[in-house]
Amino acid sequence: MSEFKLVMHQDALETQKRYYNRKIHIEKKMEEIPRQYAGDIRSYKKYCCSTSQIVGTEAMLDYLYISLIEQKVKKQHGNDDWQLFENI
Repeated sequence: MSEFKLVMHQDALETQKRYYNRKIHIEKKMEEIPRQYAGDIRSYKKYCCSTSQIVGTEAMLDYLYISLIEQKVKKQHGNDDWQLFENI
């Protein structure tokens, strides 16, 4: 019976170690900024600084609004890319 408890205890320790390692891995990945988004994030942060807004949901909505309305950013049909249309 004690051997069974020891095996269960060892499995629980291995599971806890796996959970911890997974949590650390996810936290590290969350801190990484993919290269394709780095420029967009820099532009957003620069916008927040220039408009004296705190980085957050409202500032992001404002930034997107400005991008869509004032700068005439539109999505091309049949394409996943966004383009800036100056003369619309």
